[in-house]
Amino acid sequence: MSHTHKRQLIWLFILFPVFFSCKKEFHNDITGNTTDPRSVTPYLFDWTSADYMPVPSSYSGPTIYVPWANGSVKGFSSDIWYDFQPSAGWQMVYNVFDPTKATLPANPFFVLYNRYRGLLRIYIYVTNSGFQNSDYLTSGLNLGPNSISSSMLNFIGQDVIDVTAPQTQITKIEPTQIATNTWYASQYEIAYDPNVTSHAYTDIGLNWTLKWTNITKVNMGGYEVGTLTGSITTQGSAGFDLSGLTSNAATGVLEGTGMAIINNNKGTGTDPGVGNKLGLPSFVFDALNTGLSSGLSGVVKNIFNGIFGGSSGGSTQSVNLELNTKITLTGTTSGTGALIPDPGLGLGVPGTNNSQSAPGLVPNSAVPVMGVFNLSAKPTIKVKKTVTTVPPASPENTTCRYDFTLDKTSFQEIWNTTGLNGATIQNLKEEMVYFDDNFGLDPSDPNQIISGTQETIGNHNAYTDIYYIQFMHMGSPTLVKTMGLRVSFQVVPPTDPTHPILIIKTFKANVVNQ
Repeated sequence: MSHTHKRQLIWLFILFPVFFSCKKEFHNDITGNTTDPRSVTPYLFDWTSADYMPVPSSYSGPTIYVPWANGSVKGFSSDIWYDFQPSAGWQMVYNVFDPTKATLPANPFFVLYNRYRGLLRIYIYVTNSGFQNSDYLTSGLNLGPNSISSSMLNFIGQDVIDVTAPQTQITKIEPTQIATNTWYASQYEIAYDPNVTSHAYTDIGLNWTLKWTNITKVNMGGYEVGTLTGSITTQGSAGFDLSGLTSNAATGVLEGTGMAIINNNKGTGTDPGVGNKLGLPSFVFDALNTGLSSGLSGVVKNIFNGIFGGSSGGSTQSVNLELNTKITLTGTTSGTGALIPDPGLGLGVPGTNNSQSAPGLVPNSAVPVMGVFNLSAKPTIKVKKTVTTVPPASPENTTCRYDFTLDKTSFQEIWNTTGLNGATIQNLKEEMVYFDDNFGLDPSDPNQIISGTQETIGNHNAYTDIYYIQFMHMGSPTLVKTMGLRVSFQVVPPTDPTHPILIIKTFKANVVNQ
């Protein structure tokens, strides 16, 4: 081990003695696992009927209500307060609240997974103290080890997904201030990776980090605001490490878990500076409002990546949204720190062929491989260009037509039939999408005919369900550069078939100009 690595480990144990001692206690205090005595299985209890979290008899701190109870202090969006019922697809994956143990670990947590939406939600109760009021909660997921190049994290932190470029780490910053004796919840959408079942825990692992960061200014392409009011997710573990980011731009997506992202951030007037509190351009904010309202009614519009519906009790107000936007953050490194530092707390991945034998935190054996679906390969869209010129040859006498064809043999949807547990898929739709325009399309131009629907999706001016574009009076034809495939469908849970879940995903396409 290098001198640098030794110094890093020494500092970690100095800064976080309580947390690391708790991890050791977990390993030494487990009985009943015949494969590896260090394996920590989750303590399972009926979280839907409990008023309080199960704690050891030695615990003498304040009463810990369940996160959604009236008596609990909640540091997460009200959109997901009451979305936790098993009938809506939720299962417990991990839990360190255990009354059979000698002590309660610092900052205890438990994790639920939704099999109909592919959502992993981590609840943590903060017991540490000494935080500054201006700090924001920052969490992250990373894959390590990842010898199978898993695509599990591909649906997080991006609105257009490239299946040929699996991402291994993401970082999310939440619009909440960290405080003691408070519940926080972070939610992540997991992409289905069928390769997980044929590999061991030594081939793939999931790691979770939890930090806090001081940010003073936020700009998301519209105007600068002093307070972060929406969750932001970016690819990479250092995306919100302001020690290396101060005054630099970060690429990422704006996230939402319901209509609160609109209702809580409306402004007055038409000027972009007062049109909304998120700092988005007014036209983007208005398009997002329309897209969320449409999605909750089952209509796909102004969205590339989202999940709508399926919350407990038949409510359709649950949303998981990824919206591309331009992000610039500035801040200081004062007050920055970690509850769970890099490389993160290891979580066994459900579905690996020996997940119950792993040392450390292992998943509930009843939880299947996570994720609802994925694509087998990058879809191919073929572009046929036809140029017609009426003599004499000139741009005024030239018509150019581009016809788009989806190559159905280039990919297929892969469904997690075991994980869906009897849920059915209906209303599957595949739409070719043209965006990041290199033509300069203008639907009001009588010399342009566009066989698609124009949509504003974050920073993208997109044309969805497109089949051809025709230009009259055109000079030199150009190549089509960027296209995607938007896949949407409804998941119909067997427990509540009258309230299907709408899932929307857009994948980057391989464009072949013919």
